[in-house]
Amino acid sequence: MVAGEPNDVRLKNVDGQRIVQVVENGKVTRHLFNSQAVAESYAEFQRIRLGLPAKRPIWEENPVDKRPTRLRHIPDFIIEDVLDLAEFSDRGIITTLVDTNGVRLRLHLTVLTSELLCERIADALERRYEE
Repeated sequence: MVAGEPNDVRLKNVDGQRIVQVVENGKVTRHLFNSQAVAESYAEFQRIRLGLPAKRPIWEENPVDKRPTRLRHIPDFIIEDVLDLAEFSDRGIITTLVDTNGVRLRLHLTVLTSELLCERIADALERRYEE
């Protein structure tokens, strides 16, 4: 608890992890993200929820950020199928994706992350097929 501190949303980059720090009514909470885009979207959602003015995120950078190097080494997961399974967890829903080799990836989605995922896919498809 930080008495008297105004509501605020801050972004930090620590060892490749993105931290969104939300100050609400003197209470500080921190949320970790692996994706910069998801962290920025979450921070923007929190700004809107708290009635703060929208602003471009300012990252407090860690000089040891190796994100671009790591992203080049992540193999692509090409989706072949999305299984029609009704699974639920304490965090939300679970959807299972299958790649071209039959490898399954289970995504645990909350309302927020599923909305962000849908937005990112729709935006990417619009940019790709904009013509």
